[in-house]
Amino acid sequence: MAELDELDKKILDLLMKDGRMPIAQIAQQIDLSRVGARERINKLKKRGVITKFIPLIDNIAIGYTCSAFLDIEVGPQSLETVAEDLSKLEEIMVVYLMTGNVSLHAHALMRDNKHLAEFLRTKIYPIPGITNVNVSVMLKRYKTELNLL
Repeated sequence: MAELDELDKKILDLLMKDGRMPIAQIAQQIDLSRVGARERINKLKKRGVITKFIPLIDNIAIGYTCSAFLDIEVGPQSLETVAEDLSKLEEIMVVYLMTGNVSLHAHALMRDNKHLAEFLRTKIYPIPGITNVNVSVMLKRYKTELNLL
């Protein structure tokens, strides 16, 4: 586990709020030189704390109005292959191995319910090893927070 000091935490907080914030602005806000701030950020990347910088896209704004959560039961011998197959599907955003009644949990984005029905019929149900799929559709988002600090 990576140990983070207060400066690292402040840098990460600033980058979580604006991943495109200029290093000079970060340096100013944490009272460090630009070189010092850049070195800190590079060390966070090297240590694997920062894995990549990506935009947070509003799926509805680009036409994906249906957010579906799939709880997928899988036979133990098929777990890895099913997880790999799911991970290859462009509609799937995340795949998690779970404890409890389901083996895998996946989040998928669809244009609409018709797209979801077709996706399930043609891409999910045919995957060998899946024994059951329970699908829930998000009705309203109350919070999306990606900052861990």
